[in-house]
Amino acid sequence: MKRTQQGDRTWFLIHSWIGLKLSVLMSFVLITGTFAVISYEIDWLLNPEMRAATPVSEVASWGKVYESLQTEYPRATIASIGRQEDPWWAVEASVLTPWGELGRLWFDPDSGAFQGATGWVNVQRFFRTTHRHLMLPTQIGIPIVASLAFPLLLSLLAGFLVYKKFWRGFFRWPRFAKPVRIWSGDLHRLLGLWSSWFLLLIALTSVWYLVEVLGGNAPPFPEAAAPMARDSAVPQTLTGSRIDAMVADAQAALPGLSVRRIVFPQRPEGALLIQGDLSAVLVRPRANSVAYDPSTGSRLGAYRGEALGIHQRISEMADPLHFGYFGGLGTKILWFLLGFAMSALSITGCVIYSKRLVKHHGRRGATAAPA
Repeated sequence: MKRTQQGDRTWFLIHSWIGLKLSVLMSFVLITGTFAVISYEIDWLLNPEMRAATPVSEVASWGKVYESLQTEYPRATIASIGRQEDPWWAVEASVLTPWGELGRLWFDPDSGAFQGATGWVNVQRFFRTTHRHLMLPTQIGIPIVASLAFPLLLSLLAGFLVYKKFWRGFFRWPRFAKPVRIWSGDLHRLLGLWSSWFLLLIALTSVWYLVEVLGGNAPPFPEAAAPMARDSAVPQTLTGSRIDAMVADAQAALPGLSVRRIVFPQRPEGALLIQGDLSAVLVRPRANSVAYDPSTGSRLGAYRGEALGIHQRISEMADPLHFGYFGGLGTKILWFLLGFAMSALSITGCVIYSKRLVKHHGRRGATAAPA
């Protein structure tokens, strides 16, 4: 019995020590990550340019968008043209201006009409870079953030070992009429139980990010199967009709492909890539891709998500699982709520510990007073 009690006390001290010593950094990472989940939607609310004038599920003509872009910004270098999967989003073009400034241009998905421009730095970039690497160089910031997965896993294990017969607490409502230490403890346990699977998921994907930054990156995607039929890149030869023809050919090459992005070559030997969603689950649009020679429009090769290796599939599923965008707005909202619960866990844990310290020192003071 004494050995069991000593073990419980040890795990309790581990759980409390991790929560206290890492509370500020852990809370900061959890809160920024929670808002990173819905940061695109926050930008959408703040910037009317990002909203589709005519909500449609598919872009009517990628070629019209390209022609509008060339009319509005003929000297801009185009990195990509893409769109979120929800019908209320405008088409986004990521460009580099002649004076070296990154920007975002927005177009109506139905008519292709230009709707406006926004800066590269926005709410989404702020929360993503802050959460991902604390705005430090990635080789320093990512290991710091990702390594928090290990104390998170240890704290999760310790919590279950300390909380005896935890399964009885899933529907035990916090006693809010009691003092703060009691109801905050009840809330801490309730949130911990319901978000435990989510905490495990976040920790495991964080471990994967650490593996990647330390050199365990997945192999690159397949190169274009056929050689280029030209000596140098001639992006000026691209036209809207040629882009629409390539999109139609890509959908014929990969039946059922929902085009989400067109990536433009940034070097003379580079191919134009048409990417999107298909049948593979938990992959990004780049997992389904068709390559073209932009000067001739000829297809160079194609691959789909199911053809990727295990290492590549693990790498692809990390982001959708970590940020919850694999199921559209519904899973994003769920991930936001669960992230909020994890943040509350960190905060209520500090409240519980501080209240215990106050009570402990109060008892010591009362004992010492008569002496």
